[in-house]
Amino acid sequence: MTRITTFAALCVLTFCIAGAAYAKASAETPPYPFTNRYKATIYGTPPDARYVILGVSETDAAEIRSIKIEGRRIPEVFWYTDSVEYSVKMQKEQAPLIFVIAGTGGRFNSPKVRFLQELFYSAGYHAVAVSSPTHYNYLVSLSKHGISGYVPYDVEDLYTLMRWIKEDVEKTNKVSSYSVTGYSLGGLHSAFLAQRDAKDKVFNFDKVLVINPPVDLYSSALVFDSWLADQGDDEPTPQQSVEKFIESFSEFYRTNHIGRLDSEVLYRFFNTLQAKDEELMQLIGIGFRITASSMIFTSDVCLKAGYIVPADKTIETNDPLLPYFSAASRVSFEQYFDEFLLPYLQSRQPGMTKEKALADCTLSNLGPFLREAKNVYVIGNDDDPILNERELAYLKETFAERGHFFKHGGHCGNLQYIGFAQKLLELVKK
Repeated sequence: MTRITTFAALCVLTFCIAGAAYAKASAETPPYPFTNRYKATIYGTPPDARYVILGVSETDAAEIRSIKIEGRRIPEVFWYTDSVEYSVKMQKEQAPLIFVIAGTGGRFNSPKVRFLQELFYSAGYHAVAVSSPTHYNYLVSLSKHGISGYVPYDVEDLYTLMRWIKEDVEKTNKVSSYSVTGYSLGGLHSAFLAQRDAKDKVFNFDKVLVINPPVDLYSSALVFDSWLADQGDDEPTPQQSVEKFIESFSEFYRTNHIGRLDSEVLYRFFNTLQAKDEELMQLIGIGFRITASSMIFTSDVCLKAGYIVPADKTIETNDPLLPYFSAASRVSFEQYFDEFLLPYLQSRQPGMTKEKALADCTLSNLGPFLREAKNVYVIGNDDDPILNERELAYLKETFAERGHFFKHGGHCGNLQYIGFAQKLLELVKK
């Protein structure tokens, strides 16, 4: 395995660290242990501080379902993903249903999504999990435009998929009401879905839980980009941080005779890692860049845009993909927006400006709606690194008593923390 693919695999595991094992119940709730926002974001929730989901075993897997759009053109390289997939956990009797939307690049069965699905299922909900519109399966098999990052397009596709799922589940199950939640980018999408449904009234959402959302998608993405910029002669480069991370993990893996790589092993590893904030920031930024590169490559292939892959090139099943992913990984989100996404939007909507496109992707644009929407709640952290002081203040002012913020947790790091999970259950049961 090459060093780049080794690191990509580690990134997936790193940012899913809070997903696999559940801790034994404790008499008292321990405090969330990480006061450093970057450590919290990467390390997640330690085993002894995770919420214990009762009544749901790890072998009680969700049912994977799929919907295929007849006549849709699927690029040859994506032959294996011609249907949009999602998962369901259904109660035997009538129950409310909640949709869970993944964050950037997340799949419907990624650890954070699975935790939320099981959490709400244990509380008596039918629970349906869907992938992020930035995931390649979604882009290839469902997306109307074959491109992601423009929130109105992403939400239109999500709303369509959710209507199809509603029709599907109501054939066999009784649903008393509908709710929706999502974390990170999925949280932003949940807020936009709430506004959309307030007009169309297909679901009449009972509760909308917006978890760790960015206020401004573009602004938050630029934060990740900035962490990969040259920090000066005295600071490590992103490549050096990657090398240090891989070498440290390799040594830990070798000396501890690891048999199975799971979240608890990764947590033990992180306890041995001596990393400066700048290195942690770079690791987070690289994880986001890897996710974005998959999205960019997929969109380019679907649209035959010629941005990464020559427009006249048809990638066949056995063609090597690493050169294309390497090229995509050098593209910042700012470049993607300016060079790919914005020109596409302008080709579809004459008169579209960069200012309008950016405004269309912010919660600020929903201010009047969010102030009055009594069924929409936000839950987050004061030290979320993707929010600046102004954006955090906006969330607190806009949601007022419907906003709930923990002092520490970084970006989604405390999602499985006992107190955080309990607050989610409290909000959804109001």
